[in-house]
This record gives sequence, structure tokens and C-alpha cells, in this order.
Amino acid sequence: MVAESTASRSPSRSPPPTATFEELQWLNSTLRSQLARSVADLQATAVSRDAAVDHQHQFSLTLLKQTSELGTLERLYDARQAEVLRQQTDVIRDLELRLDQAISDRNTLQDQNDHLAEEVRLAGVEIEQLQEDHNDLDRARENAEHKLQLSEASLARVQASLVQAENQVPTPAIPPANVVATYVDRLTRERDEARTAATNAEGQIAHLRRELKAFQDIHRSAQTELNSLRSTHAAASSDLIQTVKDRDAARAGASRYRGDASDLRK
Repeated sequence: MVAESTASRSPSRSPPPTATFEELQWLNSTLRSQLARSVADLQATAVSRDAAVDHQHQFSLTLLKQTSELGTLERLYDARQAEVLRQQTDVIRDLELRLDQAISDRNTLQDQNDHLAEEVRLAGVEIEQLQEDHNDLDRARENAEHKLQLSEASLARVQASLVQAENQVPTPAIPPANVVATYVDRLTRERDEARTAATNAEGQIAHLRRELKAFQDIHRSAQTELNSLRSTHAAASSDLIQTVKDRDAARAGASRYRGDASDLRK
């Protein structure tokens, strides 16, 4: 391009036919200067072109390297995304399993809660019934003790009457007079009646003592059963409270797992 430009300017600077030697020298010097500048421009252009070619080559190498690195990064990114997706899927599956287990545990605890509540209610009813039976037994025991005291007092009176009647009966070695025969017969009947009454009283007392002992045994058994039921009631109440706490914890865990699974799906 420089050569063409120089060639196009050459005709305008061709020496006139009558040019002097100095003019020819000046013209030659001018043309040499223009040629040197053109050669310098041409060399600079060549250097710039070579630099551009080198830069383009270096850029191509860099682009190729970056393209290769980008492909590697894309593969790593895809692998990482696949791993993250797999982990999220595993976490979601685990949370869903935990959620199902928490719901199952909650339902089980609810059933246990209902069962324990029913046991507590039944235990309360039994305790009230046993308390009433206990009061009835106390009244029956008091009545039996009162009857026993009355029977013992009656027995004591009968025995005293018997002793008195026996003391008033004449000695058999001394035949009674006819005038006192009726009196002796009456005393004998009274003595026999007193003995019969004493025997009957002793039988009643023995029967009352057996009934009293039976009442006392029943009372002790009822008291033991009442204490056992109270302990069972207390334990059931404690279990019920713990079951309610466990149920509430299971519900909270299920809600938390459900929220975590929902966040992961987002």
C-alpha cells in the first residue's frame, strides 16, 4: 500500500526537463526520505501485523484453554448439581420417613393416651366404690363390735345369775322340804335357762367374733387394694402426663419435619 502510494506520487515529482543539478539532488533526497519513511511505515505495519497475529494466536490459545476449563467446570457443576439433587432427594426421603414415623408415633401415643385416660377414669370409679365399701365395712365392724359388747355384757349378767342360782339351790344331800319343792324347781329351771342362755350367748359371741374377724380381713384387703389402686392411679396419671408430653413432642417433630421437607422442595 505504501509502495502504491509512493508510485502514485512519483509522476507529480518527476524533474522538469530543464531542472538543475541542485534541483535533481533535492528531488533525489526528498524521494529517498519518502522511501525511507515508507519502508519504516511498512516495517512498522509488518511488526504490528506480526504482533496482532501473535496476539490473536495467544488469544486463541487462551480461548481454547478457557473453553476446556469451562467444559471441565460445567461437568463439575453438573456433577455437583446431581450430587446436591441426590442429597436433597435422600434428605427429603429421610424427612418423609421421619414424618411418617412421627405421625405413627403420634397416633400410637394418642391411643395410649386414650387408653390411659380410660384406665384413670375406671381406677377413679373403683377407688370411689372401694371407698364406699370401706365406709360400709367400717360401719359393719362398728356394729359388730357394739353387738359383741352387748353380748359380752349379757353373758356376764347371765353367768352372774347362773352363779347366784346355783348358790341358792340346796345341797342334794339334804332332802328339800315339801314346802320348798316348788321354789327349788323354779331355781333349777332358771339355772338351766341361764346355762342355755349362756351357751347361746357364747355361740353368738363366737359367731360375732368370726364375723368381726372376717370384716377386719375384708377391711385390710380392701385397704390394700385401695392403696394399690391409688398407686396405680398415680402411676397412670404420671404415664398420662408423660404420654401427653411425648404426643406433643411428636406433633412438634412432625411439623418440623414437614417444614424442612417443604423448604427443601423449594
